[in-house]
Amino acid sequence: MRGISNAMLRTTAGLAVAAALVVGGAGMASAAPVSSAAHTTSSAGPGCNRFAREQWNLNGRNHVKAVYQGSTFTYSVTFRQSGSCLTGTLADPYFPTTGPISGTVSGNHVTFSFRYPRRSIQGTRTYTGTINRRGAVSGTWSETGSEHGFGTFTLATNAHRA
Repeated sequence: MRGISNAMLRTTAGLAVAAALVVGGAGMASAAPVSSAAHTTSSAGPGCNRFAREQWNLNGRNHVKAVYQGSTFTYSVTFRQSGSCLTGTLADPYFPTTGPISGTVSGNHVTFSFRYPRRSIQGTRTYTGTINRRGAVSGTWSETGSEHGFGTFTLATNAHRA
């Protein structure tokens, strides 16, 4: 081992880790950052473009008003938009939990998701909506969890022209 340099050892170790990931079934998708609902950082939605010039800006504090089985539930949300990439946090006072959201804004369409903690009946809740010419945002939401919830939603504050 005396003839092996530190750089060569680091390279060999790096290759061994990469090989272990490939053999173990981990690919590029698993290399993406994963965040649970207990954290307050998030990554943007898939396919977003931080350099896109979008016509709508959702940055700032807002409230999601979600209708479920005839009742309205209000959640605090803070959006951070960069191009078409949407991140931020959502607070669910009924669960209670706070965590990251991720999504996209594309033209007059907005989508963002919030993952509830493990073993929750909600799973991941995804909001998909449109932004009208005045900036009002409304649409539908659905969940992947065992509750199989779905309904409509609106944002309390309109989007702003970018």
